[in-house]
Amino acid sequence: MGSVSEQVEQLSLGVFHPAFAPIEHIQRQLRTFLPSDIHVLASQQLGISLTRWPDGRNVIITDFATREEVIQRYFDGALSNNLPFSDCPSTITVSPFTGTVDICPPSTSASMLELNAFNASFQFSTRNFFLGLSCVIAPSTEVGLALASSLEGMLVHYCRQGYLDALRFLERRGLTKEPVLWTLVSKEPPAPAHGTRDTGQDGGQKEGLSLNWAVPSVLVKDVPNFKQLSPELEAALEKTSRRDPRPWARFRRSTPGKALTYLLLPCTLPFEYVYFRGRRLVLWLPDLPADLRWMRGELRRGALWVCSGLRDQLLARLSPPVSSPLPPEAAPPTHPALKRVPPSHQA
Repeated sequence: MGSVSEQVEQLSLGVFHPAFAPIEHIQRQLRTFLPSDIHVLASQQLGISLTRWPDGRNVIITDFATREEVIQRYFDGALSNNLPFSDCPSTITVSPFTGTVDICPPSTSASMLELNAFNASFQFSTRNFFLGLSCVIAPSTEVGLALASSLEGMLVHYCRQGYLDALRFLERRGLTKEPVLWTLVSKEPPAPAHGTRDTGQDGGQKEGLSLNWAVPSVLVKDVPNFKQLSPELEAALEKTSRRDPRPWARFRRSTPGKALTYLLLPCTLPFEYVYFRGRRLVLWLPDLPADLRWMRGELRRGALWVCSGLRDQLLARLSPPVSSPLPPEAAPPTHPALKRVPPSHQA
């Protein structure tokens, strides 16, 4: 969370800056932390959902020959199937947007409209709109602020709210030792509630589980001391959200530094665009022959498909219509008196 958000915060145009390359960042992190035999460990244990280019079908890869096959990413699997194992009873669905999934922020909207796309459900609400907007406009990572209406501290707020949503999921299913959420919203112990069978309400595909619907929905503002609730999470957030203490970094974060950056943007942006695009071109050169062969094959396949369609249409227009065979019409009966006499019998 911290490294990506700090990089976006330092860029003048945020995610629209030519220096922003999330895929390259993820690949660098994977090459740093994954062991050398990750392809052996991940085979038949890890499934990566991909979208196949020619027909847009979803493909799940579970066998990996080399370490690079685990790291390399192609078309995102979410473009074809966002939940490839949604029918499995042991699948737990998680989403940062409110909707009908197992772990998600509590909905405060009365809207019943939902968008179902790529096997995922999203509720039409103002909250989801601002959540989607914050994905484009990267918020700050300061721990000091935790208000959802402010861009400052939104990432920390979402991490804390995700912890509460996951805790609510566990308490509903009786997987915790004590009711923690009840102690946050009320000083009285919770009344004993009888579990019900899950029939798909709460976003669930987990039929047959005993659920306690009396578990409350707790927001971050309802927790007076989050460090007491989860010291491990707070320690990780503080470590991730540490700012660069160097003078130049502090100046760039200040208001005069940001103003100077935007004033110099017309002069610096063209050079930055050329530099970072050229750098990506240099990094792409080793894969250039293989990618060109792939592109040539795809173009050839597309051209053959277009020619085949045009040929079928031309043949359908040029070929004469085929009439169905009908039985010959019977000759009308002739009256015996009007029957013609052959010439040999004429006088």
